[in-house]
Amino acid sequence: MPDLTLSAQKIKSIIKLHQKKYRDEMGLFIAEGYKALEECLYSNIEIVDIYAQENAQIPKEASNITYINEKTMKKISTTASVCEILTVAKKKNIDPKQFPNFRKIALLENISDPGNLGTIIRSAAAFGIEGIILFSDCTELYSPKVIRSCAGNFFKIPVIAIKNTNDLKMLLPEHTFVATALSRNNNISLNQCSKINKLTIMLGSEAKGLSSELINISDYNIHLDMTNNVESLNVAVCASIIFYELSKHNT
Repeated sequence: MPDLTLSAQKIKSIIKLHQKKYRDEMGLFIAEGYKALEECLYSNIEIVDIYAQENAQIPKEASNITYINEKTMKKISTTASVCEILTVAKKKNIDPKQFPNFRKIALLENISDPGNLGTIIRSAAAFGIEGIILFSDCTELYSPKVIRSCAGNFFKIPVIAIKNTNDLKMLLPEHTFVATALSRNNNISLNQCSKINKLTIMLGSEAKGLSSELINISDYNIHLDMTNNVESLNVAVCASIIFYELSKHNT
């Protein structure tokens, strides 16, 4: 019978990865569940450790698995609902130099809710967005909640971070920047938007929308017409609609 517990020191080292500070310091992250492990394996992510409960379903490609009991899994999990598999892996380095060649990029500014960020990444992967830029002060990409919200789509689309518009314009000199804002000036339809050769669609925070800094560099503006006096939509819902419409109109 294998020992299904972990040493106190090992448990402590895994629990540290619940915090952004240690994820940044160690260059590691936690991915929970079968789908997350499967995605790590198929995306050539360097896996450090795999922890699984005895009866967990394991992808056949997985190796070096440490089996633990439910009590130990509960200690290292990030959720109240205990998963059957927890993977510790190394963060993936993304080369920004590939972004100028992408035809459709989504820029997200100051997205603070990890659930929203994960949902946007999932929708972007579903509807043909080729890359995502996190602008200014977005929530941490490797938050366990972001990874869970991606539902197995976390590594299907490259994501980078950029802090200012100068770096943004230098990276994407040939891109047309389209803002999602309440302004009705210089509007463009989603059908017209889909015909732009190199497009960066910009979405702002849940609370404040896009900053004036980004609106000022935008070439065009789009907005979603809504009925019944609805003032705004959740940013993840808005992004999903736009990504879908762009894919539908794409030629």
